[in-house]
Parts: sequence; structure tokens; C-alpha cells
Amino acid sequence: MMWQHEHTYAHHTHTNEFARDPDLHHWDFVLRVHRNFQRKDLFKWQSNVVFVICVYSFAMLGTCVFMPWVMIQTGSLYGLAEWTDRKRPLRALGMWAHLALYLGIIVVCPFFAKSSVFKATASVLLHVFTSGFLFSVFTQVNHLNDASLEPANRKSLAVHSWAASQVVTSNNFAANNHMWDILSIGLNFQIEHHLFPSLNHCHLRLIAPVVQQTCKEYGVMYKSYGTFSEILAANLKWLDTMSDEPDRPEEEGLSVRSRDVFEIFSLNTHRDRLRLVLFGCEKRRKVA
Repeated sequence: MMWQHEHTYAHHTHTNEFARDPDLHHWDFVLRVHRNFQRKDLFKWQSNVVFVICVYSFAMLGTCVFMPWVMIQTGSLYGLAEWTDRKRPLRALGMWAHLALYLGIIVVCPFFAKSSVFKATASVLLHVFTSGFLFSVFTQVNHLNDASLEPANRKSLAVHSWAASQVVTSNNFAANNHMWDILSIGLNFQIEHHLFPSLNHCHLRLIAPVVQQTCKEYGVMYKSYGTFSEILAANLKWLDTMSDEPDRPEEEGLSVRSRDVFEIFSLNTHRDRLRLVLFGCEKRRKVA
């Protein structure tokens, strides 16, 4: 439920928009991922790879504990993703149940199941660090780099089209390596995932050539890194840049055209859908 509001609705609709995308604000107390955040002395450490790995490794605690708790207490996440159905009893019960079950099964149970406190603590930390690191590296690298956050790459057509904005704020990697399809659960095709979030990840590879060709046809930047190490390096380079760059608030230029989002489902082919959401509104405006 929390994921539906925070990720599916807010992040997928307003990808990389500072004032609308909650995903940019998860790390604001320890990592500077956007130049609109004011610099802190702590941020200088994000130029260190070991520091970034340690921060990424705690991501699961934020996702499974901190964010549900904040949603329950305030009814929203950072004031950007509102929990709109929180007054429905079953929804509220489900959020509390998730929080209690995660803490109970992951944190408490090992201390009853293991023969020593050391083994129980090690089990908890192993889960938190492993799941947190894997979750972070397969999600953050796809959006947090200069090519996806620099304003020069997000204006023009992206301002008028939800789909174009999804393309220019996302990145693919290792598109020719099936191993990464499995390890990342299809998130190496992040562009296609953002355009068609309800499509099973095993089909993303199949529609990628259509998406890429359509972007090329209409001049939308389609970014695909050859290897995982390349996109990870781009992510670490961006964090290094943000570690000591002076504050420079920028004006947000993207806006969501909701009609694009809904009209996509009325068309039959992937190519027609992409053409509509990429440039349908622009063409209708010129005709009018």
C-alpha cells in the first residue's frame, strides 16, 4: 500500500522532479542526490565509495520500517506522497500489519531461533545489508546520474510529454546480457519499465527495440549503458560531484500531462502507444 502511493503513483508520475518525486528525498539526511538540497558537511563523505556502500546497505530499513512508520504517523511521505486511503480500516490495518510482521520476523525471531545473540544479530544484519545493498544498486543507478538529473537533458519535449520525461530521466544498462535481466529482475530495462510499469519484467527486453526506435525517430535521448559497472560509475560520479558543489537551486520545468497517461491504454500497438504519449499532445496543440 505504501509502495503503491510512494513509488507507483508519485515516483513513476514525477520521476526526478525535486518537488514531486519522493525517491529524491529518501537520502537527504545522509546523501545529497540533487543540487536543490543544501550542502552539509556530512555530504563530503559521499565521494567515498565505502561510505556510499554503507548508506545503500541500510536502505531496506528505510523502505520497510521508516517509511511505513512516517506514513502511519503523518498520512504522507515528506509531504509529497499522500496516503489517500488511510481512513479505510483494512488499509490502515494492513500498514500496521506489515510493520509488525517485518520487525517480528526479520528482527525479533532470529533471537529466538538462533543459539546465541551473536548469531541472531549476524542474521539480522546479513538480511538488512544484503537486501538493502541489492535494492539500492538496482534502483538508484537508474535515475541518479548527470544525464538524468541535469536540467538541460530534461526540457524541450519532456516538458510536454509524460512518456518523454520517463525516457530522459531513466537509464538502461547491460541490455545485451541476460544474466543482468535475472539479477536485476528486469530493472536493467528501466526506461521500458517506466513507460509500461504494469508489464511483466520478462517482456521488457522484447519491447526495448520498439521504444529505442521510436525515441530515435522523434529525437528523444535514449540512454543505455553497456555494462553495470558503467552505470554504477556514473552514479558514483554524480554523488561525488554533489558532495562539494555549491548550492544552486534550479527551476523545475517538468509537468505531468495526465491525459497522455490514460490515453495510452486505448491504443493497440506498442509503437502507437509510444507515439501518442511522446508527441500526441504536441501534435494536437499544433493542429488546434
